[in-house]
Amino acid sequence: MNGVFMAVFSYRNRPLWGLIALALLFGCIAPDPILPPPPVESVGAATRHGQELVDGLGACGFCHSVDGHTASALSGGRLIRDKFGDVRAPNITLAQSGLGSWSEADVRKLLRANIRPDESVISPDFHKGFEWIADEDVAAITYYIRSLPRAENSVEPRRLSFIDRNITGFFDTRLEVKGFIPAINPSFKTEYGQYLTDTIARCGSCHSKPETFLTSEEYLAGGREISFDGEVRVAPNITSSKSAGIGEWSEAEIKKFLLSGQTPQGREVDPRFCPVRFYQRAPESQIDAVVAYLRSVPAIN
Repeated sequence: MNGVFMAVFSYRNRPLWGLIALALLFGCIAPDPILPPPPVESVGAATRHGQELVDGLGACGFCHSVDGHTASALSGGRLIRDKFGDVRAPNITLAQSGLGSWSEADVRKLLRANIRPDESVISPDFHKGFEWIADEDVAAITYYIRSLPRAENSVEPRRLSFIDRNITGFFDTRLEVKGFIPAINPSFKTEYGQYLTDTIARCGSCHSKPETFLTSEEYLAGGREISFDGEVRVAPNITSSKSAGIGEWSEAEIKKFLLSGQTPQGREVDPRFCPVRFYQRAPESQIDAVVAYLRSVPAIN
């Protein structure tokens, strides 16, 4: 993101670019605009882009299908675990047991603020980063989710007690980003890679060790226990540390891992715990951007 704004402000002596920069800045804090519906052809293009994000780096089916496979419907049911305990991921198709009664605005509000239409709040553990998705990507994801075939599968929602919400969830933020969030130009490869890593793929939801009363978050430094379907693994360090992370890996080796799940040492990652099967479906340009960014992440040993 910084690279984008630096590129804009490098022309600060030119009046037109100055106006554009001010528009971007004020757009980030302005109320949500009321816009007319986009043309049908634009919706079609956005839906295809949403499919790239949902089925690729977003890997929504990794949690929101019954088995975490790429071919499975997003009808929920997979057992996952966050700080509050075990929970089954919900159905996010337009079935009555899913999002059938939700509007487009309801879906966008969930992505932006983790709030359901009934004003109940979901755990942010697996959605952290979604609040900063660019407006055009939020629209694309919403259009694609709403285009999926209905698949009935009733999943009982978890209701958290006041104690759990306010003690176990003490460090949760209640951030709702309002206003316009511009997209990052993919030509800013590292910055775009950071956006994809932190906001679309949300790698930190597994690979960052969460903060505690005594320690701060260790970004992408691993050590967090991840649970799927009742089994537990510890997420590895993916910083540029040469001793503890992937600092010794070349760009080609990181890319190969993301697309195949195979490390330079020939080990295979368990696809039940890392969504490499979904990453295989992402555009190559997005994978290349993620690789460029991961190579830049400061080492934490």
